[in-house]
Amino acid sequence: MSTDLHTLSGAYALNALSAEEAEEFRRHLEACPACSQEVRELQQAAADLGTSEAIAPPAHLRAQVLAAADRTPQMPPRAPAGAVVEMPRRRWAPRLLVAAAAAVLIAVGAIGVTQLQGDEEQGTLLATEVVQVFEAEDANTASMETANGGTIRVATSPGRGEMAVDTDELPPLDEDHVYQLWAIQGDSISAVGVLDREKGAAMEMPTPDTEVAITVEPVGGSQQPTTEPIMQVNPSDV
Repeated sequence: MSTDLHTLSGAYALNALSAEEAEEFRRHLEACPACSQEVRELQQAAADLGTSEAIAPPAHLRAQVLAAADRTPQMPPRAPAGAVVEMPRRRWAPRLLVAAAAAVLIAVGAIGVTQLQGDEEQGTLLATEVVQVFEAEDANTASMETANGGTIRVATSPGRGEMAVDTDELPPLDEDHVYQLWAIQGDSISAVGVLDREKGAAMEMPTPDTEVAITVEPVGGSQQPTTEPIMQVNPSDV
């Protein structure tokens, strides 16, 4: 057992290993509960994404996501006590990078907003990009009550050209419903993405005539809102 094998959960879940490598990793899974759990979670996430309707992301997101991935350290699962740690073999590295990039791009293509791994050092589950917008030197922030008894914080950063929403204080929903983010421009309403309540979301700063709204939708999201917004704001007014 080695830390090299512990890093292969994502590649295995995405079927990005060769037959020989996959067989070796399957043998590793029999003795590693941490990797087994991570593979199950990754496979479930991939299945959930497969049932979602993909929304083409703005062109700028590819460069933004790749830059964020480059800044975010990728940590392997913690090895069980007593595991023998060996030096990783370089032959895995290129395949892992491809698999990781594919997983990130699949997720962004499906939801159209940035929802990345939180910064543990900051003690928050908020996505890293969300935290960066709120902590920008030129950030403008506002808090508002929502129609369903929650609170949401909004931040805009002219320098970054981005806005972010902190949705951590929204009421939890049942397993059949999700929060969904919308861009409203006149009579046109466009789906931005389904929100992870604990992580929030960051997106490119909308144009001054565009408002952002959040609704409660059936799990998986909707093409158009099916309920009244619980909040609606013009980011230019923040």
